[in-house]
Amino acid sequence: MSETSIQAPLTVRDLLDTPRLGRRRVAVILVGFLCVLLDGIDIGVWGFVYPHVIADWGVTVQQVTVVATAGYIALALGALVAGPVADRFGRKPTLLVSVALFAVSLLVAGSTSSFETIGICRAIACAGLGAVMPTAITLVSEYLPRKRKALLVTVVFCGFPLGQAVVGYMAAFIVPTLGWPSLLIVGGVAGLALLPLVALFLPESLTMLLNSSHRLSRAERIVGRLARSLQEERPIAITAEPQAAGTPPLEGGIRTVLSRKLVLTSVVVWFAYLVNCTVTYVLIGYLPLIMAQMGTGAEGSGQVIGMAGWGGLIGSLIIGYTMSRFNQYKVLIIGLALTAASISIVAFGQWPLSALLALGLVWGLLNGGSNGGMNAFASEAFPPHARATGVSWMHSAGKLGAILSGLFGGLMIAAGWGIGAIFVAFAVPLLIAAGGFGALALKQRVDAASYNEGLES
Repeated sequence: MSETSIQAPLTVRDLLDTPRLGRRRVAVILVGFLCVLLDGIDIGVWGFVYPHVIADWGVTVQQVTVVATAGYIALALGALVAGPVADRFGRKPTLLVSVALFAVSLLVAGSTSSFETIGICRAIACAGLGAVMPTAITLVSEYLPRKRKALLVTVVFCGFPLGQAVVGYMAAFIVPTLGWPSLLIVGGVAGLALLPLVALFLPESLTMLLNSSHRLSRAERIVGRLARSLQEERPIAITAEPQAAGTPPLEGGIRTVLSRKLVLTSVVVWFAYLVNCTVTYVLIGYLPLIMAQMGTGAEGSGQVIGMAGWGGLIGSLIIGYTMSRFNQYKVLIIGLALTAASISIVAFGQWPLSALLALGLVWGLLNGGSNGGMNAFASEAFPPHARATGVSWMHSAGKLGAILSGLFGGLMIAAGWGIGAIFVAFAVPLLIAAGGFGALALKQRVDAASYNEGLES
C-alpha cells in the first residue's frame, strides 16, 4: 500500500464510525446518561411529594390531580417544542436551557409554602424535563459509531429507569430526616451541578456545524479534539455528511419528518412509542388494583413495580445489544409482540406474589426494553437535520400515553370492564405497532430493491 493511500483523508463520518470510543466520546456518553438519569429522578420525585402536600397543607386530591395532569401535558409539550428548536438552533443550547428550567423550578418549588407556586413550578419543570431526554439522546447518538449505536443509545436510555429506581432510595433517606421540600431542592441542586458538565463535555452536533459555513471553524476544533482522543493521525476532510436521497439537506425538521419519504416511519415510531408508554403507565397505575383483587396489598405491588423498573434497565441493554447484532425491525417486532402476550396473561387465572414478581421482571424486560430499543431506532431512522424533531416528537407521544392510560383505563372501569379485559385491550395496539415495524421492514426491502435495479439499469 502506498504512502499516499495511507494518508488519504478520512471523512467526518469515517472518524465517527471508528469502533474505539476514546475519552471524548466516553465523556459524551456519561454526561448524556447523567442527563437522562436526572430526568428519571426528577419525574419520580413528585410522586413522593404529593402525599405530604396533602397531609401537611390540607390540599385536596382533586387539586393534586389537576397539577399532576398539567405536568404530564407540559412534559408532552416540552418534547413537542424541543425537537424543532434543537434542529433549528442547536442541540446543546436546547439541552442547557431545558436543564436550567427544571433545576430552577425545583429549587423554587422546594422553597415555597404556596401550592399554587408548586403547581406552576411543576409545569415549568416538566416542560424542561420533556425536552431533556430526547435532546440528550439525539446529541449523544450523533457521536456514536453506527455499529455500536443501538447498544450505546440504550445504555444512555437506561439512566431513566435507573433514576426512577434511585429516587425511591433518595426519598427513603431524605424525607424522614430533612423533610419533603429538601427532596425537591436536592433535585434542583443536582440539575444546576449538571449544567457545567453539559457545557464542558457535550459538543454541539457536528452535522449542524458542518451545514453552517460560519461555524466550520468550531466543527474543525471538535473534530480535532475527537481525532486526538481516538489517536487518529490521518487528516480529516471537513465536509458535510451527505443526506439520504430524496431529502433536501436544508429542509426544516417538521417538514422532513412529515414528508412523503418519512411519514410512514414517523407514524409507526410515534404510535409504537405512544402505545408502549401507555402500557407502562397502565402497569404502574393499575397494578395495585390487580393485586388487591388477588388479596395482595400495596407492599406487594410496590415490589412488583420495583422488579419492572430493574427489568426495564436490563431489558434495554439486552434489546440494544440484540439490535446491534441482528435486524432491528425483527427485534422490535418480537419485543412488542411478547409485551402484548405478557400483559394479556394477567387475564387468565390467579397469580401468587412470587409469580407476579417474575411477571413484573418480564414486563420490564419487554416493555421497558422495547422503549429503549425504539430510542435507538429513532436516533438512526431520521436524517441528522430532522433527528431532534423525530426523536422529540416520539417522546411527546410517549408522554401523551400517561394521560391516555388514565383516561381510557378510567372509562373502561366505569363501563364495568375487569382488569384482565383492560390489559388484553391494551395488548391489541401493541400488536398493531409490531405490525407497523413489519411494514417498515417490508418498505426498506422494496426501496433497496428499487435502488439496486436503478443502479443496474
